[in-house]
Amino acid sequence: MRRIVTLIALAVAVLTGSLARAAETRLTPDLVLKRLREGNARYLTGISKHARIDIERRVETAKRGQKPYSTVLACSDSRVPTEVVFDQGFAEVFVVRVAGNVCDTAELASVEYGVEYLGTPLVVVLGHTQCGAVLAAVADKPLAGSLPKLVEMIRPAVEKARRDKPELKGDVLIELAIRDNVLQSMAELLRRSQVIRDKLKSGEIKVVGAVRNLRTGKVEWLGAHPNQAELIKG
Repeated sequence: MRRIVTLIALAVAVLTGSLARAAETRLTPDLVLKRLREGNARYLTGISKHARIDIERRVETAKRGQKPYSTVLACSDSRVPTEVVFDQGFAEVFVVRVAGNVCDTAELASVEYGVEYLGTPLVVVLGHTQCGAVLAAVADKPLAGSLPKLVEMIRPAVEKARRDKPELKGDVLIELAIRDNVLQSMAELLRRSQVIRDKLKSGEIKVVGAVRNLRTGKVEWLGAHPNQAELIKG
């Protein structure tokens, strides 16, 4: 009898695990976005789950590989720890971090890896307030090393903000430039990646922008790129 009970328990455990994994594979872009929204809401209350960060989870992912459900292109700023901001656990978010959340070849390839080979149905480009890289592009002062090359990638977003709202100055201009920089990186993803365009057209993925407020911790969702339909025609 004990053996039968044990076998039944094992069968239930295997079935439950299989169902859970199957449920994860059926995650839609909207469901993943809902998870991230809810995670940020928990983070704001200070009651975080930080689910699945124990030893068992580490061993499981070492054996079976990673299966994150979102790819996030974020800034390197140490005040924006992506998994914490969205209250997600170990191996649940595929994060690509670079100063200014810019999108060049390495970042583009990393996002494509998340989409094509890890199967993440949602891509988020995450900027944040008080972004030092955007501030540098607005200030337009001499910089050391390779930083001028990075800032040049952000400058078009700053110029667009100035062109669209010439009356803006100071922090208000910077805020708009930060949003435009997120949209610019989204446009780079859509314009330069056939992989991403194809999956967007088929409805397999969504690409959305967001900006995290450093002071409040709240993530403002910008949605899809306003010109997405045109950008994915190519």
